[in-house]
This record gives sequence, structure tokens and C-alpha cells, in this order.
Amino acid sequence: MNKRPNILFINTDQHSWDALSAHGNPHLRTPNIDALHRNGISFRQSYCTDPVCAAARSSWATGLYTSETGVPFNGGHLHPEISDIGQVLNAGGYRAFHCGKWHVPGRNVRESFQVLYYGRRNIGAGGAAYYDSASTHAVADFLTNYDGAAPFYLQIGYVDPHDVCEYLHNHEEKRIPNPVEQGIVSEDALPPLPENFDYDARETVLHRVCRRVDDALIHAAILKGVRDWDELHWRYLRWNYYRFIEKVDAEIGRILALLRETSLHHKTLIIFSADHGEACGSHQMFQKFTLYEESVRVPFIVACLGDEIPVEKDRFDDTHFVSGVDVFPTVCDYAGIDVPEGIQGTSVRPLAEGRDVPWRDCAYIESNYWGRAIVTEQYKYVTEYKPKALEDFLPPGPDAEQFGLAQLFDRHDDPGEMQNLAEDETYSEVIKMCQDKLLAQEAGLHRQEMVHPSPKRIISNWGDRLRAYWSILDRI
Repeated sequence: MNKRPNILFINTDQHSWDALSAHGNPHLRTPNIDALHRNGISFRQSYCTDPVCAAARSSWATGLYTSETGVPFNGGHLHPEISDIGQVLNAGGYRAFHCGKWHVPGRNVRESFQVLYYGRRNIGAGGAAYYDSASTHAVADFLTNYDGAAPFYLQIGYVDPHDVCEYLHNHEEKRIPNPVEQGIVSEDALPPLPENFDYDARETVLHRVCRRVDDALIHAAILKGVRDWDELHWRYLRWNYYRFIEKVDAEIGRILALLRETSLHHKTLIIFSADHGEACGSHQMFQKFTLYEESVRVPFIVACLGDEIPVEKDRFDDTHFVSGVDVFPTVCDYAGIDVPEGIQGTSVRPLAEGRDVPWRDCAYIESNYWGRAIVTEQYKYVTEYKPKALEDFLPPGPDAEQFGLAQLFDRHDDPGEMQNLAEDETYSEVIKMCQDKLLAQEAGLHRQEMVHPSPKRIISNWGDRLRAYWSILDRI
């Protein structure tokens, strides 16, 4: 490859790593994403940086973790001095385009990219039935008419399968009979309950207060509604989720079919990934926000429909840990552009080309400002930072003395994360190893004080609730 390629970054929203027929899921069909796999390499140890939309997308945009970006949750605000991928690519001679969902609060997408479509009003959380087809049409028009001499970078943000959230919101205020009672589907058409539908109750305080208690900080109204669900309700949630994925797969198929008809496909690199996953009944959870595997593990494919860009074809990589912070440096590597200093990610290009290079031995994930996880080849360690007695709005860490409760799972023997080993003294050395990796990672982060009033308000409100819960635990 002598010339710099065109680059397409196609992303879906709330798409778990195994919700693809190419990954062996028998309950849905994704022929178009499967085609990307056949024309590229799928990294199956791929993790988001933070399991919620804005946070994960801030990492895509900057190559940084969410405690660095200023967006540790949906109400964050990107620190203004941080360069985003559009700015860097434009300065490096690329024409950077955006279409569809952006959702990086604090950064106006129209100032960093040429925007093909972003809605008359900015695309928010839902609305895939309207926005996704409009995005596809805008990209089709672009690919058909692009004749620029400069190579382009185009990121396409599809909303689905995020609209599974809109399905859940229907259950906030009313009791809806299960689909078999309604005559919508037969029971044998529904996928089974996940094997890890049950869960170990020794979760972190952060998780309990955010997702389990009656007045949970996140989606308490939905939580109240699903507590009346029977097994068929949960199975129908999964059925709906897979249908939303099939809808967005069809949109992606239209893009790929058109690309094949142009002269661009031989010299266009395609990256496919998702911002985070969806619990979909695992651990009796819905949506994202948690550090369980279903929420944090996402697809990541690097492909080319032609032969001019050397990419391994039809291969799974089950060894290398890939992160959302790797999107930025990967794009810059293929574009021949230096990344800004301090970027946390690493280009996956050598892996996509089949080269043997040094690589990280774990994945690091953050959640809801205080939550942390380390994933190694065999173990997953989940913990939290206790909220500071006096909040200074500097994201916590590294500080082992402020660790709260923890979970440890053996990924080999317990892939469903059902058996918490954190209180088993047999695993004390494993826990110490995971903590050392977590602290080492955090020692290299460039955290800075949150100054925007929106995230400060959320941190204050959530911190008060967490401190109240901890005060009860400390008295027991």
C-alpha cells in the first residue's frame, strides 16, 4: 500500500461482542457484519473503556480513558484542550467526515468534522428507526459522489441496537403482558434465558446503588417495571435486541454493497466496533453501566473489501486485548499521522497484518467514575473506589487504600461470572496481581480536575448516595 487509504469507521451502539452470527450466535443473522469478518480480522478480546455511550465515545475521539477525558458518564464534558480525531486528521492532510451519532458532550462535531448528516436536531440516545436510514442515505450520496484528491476518513455512527432501551422504557409506567400472552410470538421462537441469569449478590456498592436498590441512581423506573417480569418477558427482551441488531446489519450491508460498486473499495480500510454492550438479562440486568462481560466486551473488526490494504482475512484473534482507546492510534497509523502526546491506546495495525509485536497483557475498564476492572487472560477483577469524604472532583486513583468491595472471576472456569472468588483466601495472590496491574495502569493516566458544572453536579449527588450506603455497611 503506497498511498494513504480511505478509512471508514462504522460503529453501532450497545452491541455486545457475541451478538453476531459470525461469532456463533444462533439467535440472529448478521450477514453483512459477518462479511466484514470474512474480509478481515475479528478481535474477540475487545473491551470498551467505559460501558456507557458518551464515555466510551470520548475515548474513541481522543485515545484516552474516561477519567482523563472529562466524560466518565453521559453527563460529562470533554476537556476543551484535548484534541479529537477529526482535528488531528484534518491537520494531517485527511478530509475528516462524520455521519450519524456523535454523543461526545463538550465537543461540537461540526467544528471537528465535515458533517454529512447529524439531524436537524443533534442525534440523541434513541431514534434509530429514523436516524439510521437517513445516515445510510447520506453516506451513499457521499460515496457515490466523492472525487476529492485527498484521502478521507468517515465515521458512521449508527444508533441501533440502542433502541432496545426504548423498548425497556415502555415498561416504566405500565404492566405489559408477556409476548406469548399477547399472541405476538410463540414461546419456541424466543431465545432461551442466558445461562447466567442469576448472579452473586456480593457486588460493589457502586453497582448496588446505581443498578440494584429500589431508588437506583440509573433507570430506577425501568428496574421497578422489570421486577414484575416473568421468564418470557426476559426472553422477549433478548428477541427484540437481536432484531434491532439485524436492522442495523442491513444498513451496514447497504453501505458495503455500494462501496463494492465504486473504485474506492480496494483502497478503503474499514474498522467496525461498538461503544459498549447490552446486559439483556444476564445477571438480571438490562442495558449497560456495569462491568459484567456483556456490557463491556464489544466487537472489533479491521477489514478491507479489496486487496490493496494488507489485512488478515477471515481470522479470529482470541489472544490480544484490544480497547476503545486503540481506535484513534489505529486510524492515525494507517493515515500516516503522528498521534498527540499522552495517547493511551496502541495501533492494532501490526496485529491486523499478522505481525508479532509486544502487546498489553490485560484490559483496563472504568465505569461510573468510581468503578474499575482489570481483565487478564484467566481472571477478571472488578472493584471500586470509595467516594472521598470531601470531593475534590479529581477522578480517583491510584490509591489501594480507597478500594471498596471487589469481585474476582475465573474466566476459564466461570465465563458467565457467577462465582465471586474475591473472599477466597486461595486467590489472594491473584487479587494482588490484578490490583498491581490496575494501579500501574492508573499511574500512567493524565487525570485532571472536573471543572464543568454538569459532571460536578452528578459526582456530588452520586457521591452523597454512595457515602450514605457505605455508612450503613460500616455499622454492620
